[in-house]
Amino acid sequence: MACAGERRFAPVRALTATMGGMLESWVAARPPEAILLSSPLGTLTYGDLAELRRDRSPGQVVVRPGPTLEAVVALMTLDGPGRQVLLIDPALPTVEAERRIRAASDAAGRDAHTIVFTSGSTGPAKAVRLTKANWAAAAQASAAHLNHTSDDVWLAAMPLHHVGGLSVLFRTSFVGASVRWLPRFDAGEFSRELRSGVTLASVVPTMLRRVLDHDDGDFFGLRAVLVGGGPIPPGLLEEAHARGIPALPTYGMTETCAQVATLRPGSALKYAADPLPGVEVRIGETGRIEVRGRQVSPGYAGVDDRPEGEWFTTPDLGEMDSDGAVRVLGRADDVIVTGGENVNPGQVEALLGGHPGVEQVVVVGVADPTWGERVAVAYRGSVAADELVAWARTRLTPAELPRIVRRVDSIPVGGLDKPDRAAVRQMLD
Repeated sequence: MACAGERRFAPVRALTATMGGMLESWVAARPPEAILLSSPLGTLTYGDLAELRRDRSPGQVVVRPGPTLEAVVALMTLDGPGRQVLLIDPALPTVEAERRIRAASDAAGRDAHTIVFTSGSTGPAKAVRLTKANWAAAAQASAAHLNHTSDDVWLAAMPLHHVGGLSVLFRTSFVGASVRWLPRFDAGEFSRELRSGVTLASVVPTMLRRVLDHDDGDFFGLRAVLVGGGPIPPGLLEEAHARGIPALPTYGMTETCAQVATLRPGSALKYAADPLPGVEVRIGETGRIEVRGRQVSPGYAGVDDRPEGEWFTTPDLGEMDSDGAVRVLGRADDVIVTGGENVNPGQVEALLGGHPGVEQVVVVGVADPTWGERVAVAYRGSVAADELVAWARTRLTPAELPRIVRRVDSIPVGGLDKPDRAAVRQMLD
């Protein structure tokens, strides 16, 4: 899907040594003229990658992939026998970047194709070891679940140091399809691309909300739009479907090579996701989602491998319906303890987000000397704060009822356009 005015990426033939790795075998099996990636920055074919040569002597190599075609090339050509690619957020300050590099050095020489850090939204970021077997299983499961073929074009605007952006590249090369890649998310540009012949797309709920708010036109030709990265506000999926966007709830994380559950394309609309082939999902005794399968990471840097067949306990609370689909209720670490009662902020957000005058809402706990924590709310919308509280009073338990409610012009966001709960907490405290 090359666009007018794009330049072809010129292969850097001066690079030496030979390719040899998981991605090489996927790339080599594709027609050289087939487009792997098209972007406002240029176009990259499978043949471009096949012609590149890089030094891939065994060891760990650090990549800080910015929004460039050169970063895409590096990620697609640096793997090889005994080689590990360590991804570092290019926006991190030097001191934090160096700390993460030191932390991941414990993984050098271990069975890992890629080392990716978690977002750190619920604690210190962890260096996750993802193997070739993990990636292959993840790509195969996603392709089978979505019927992802070489005819598809997948639209993505996610950073490449994050498992969400990286996984789209890997899944696409696995089936020989194309990626339409936007270096940064812009609602207007993303909306236009959704109408330009793409068939698949990945978004977080906030991105989907902004696309729907950008204009009131309908969309067409899309097979599936994966919506993940956090709880989905009520009504958002229905609105998307009515506009021609087949939005499907999706669940995954860094430790699982991203996607492990997605509502099956063509299914009746619901806010739950079906496990991918080869993935087992259950709810543990503490209410946390647990996952098991070949695409689950063996462990973190500096930590022994998880015993084979052991369940991985996620930081997310969830529930399962009678069909075995999982619905994410929020982060366990985000639970607010007020007066001895546990309050799930995700459930409060879902309720408040159902008010027609609320466009976006975030619920956090702020410290209180008497109650331990108070339920606090920041929201965007037209409804007045006192009216929202009165409306919620008959729908929430006394413990869930917000004690601090503030209407704001914008909600602070962090990586992947997700709400920055720490910043919201500081703003409300």
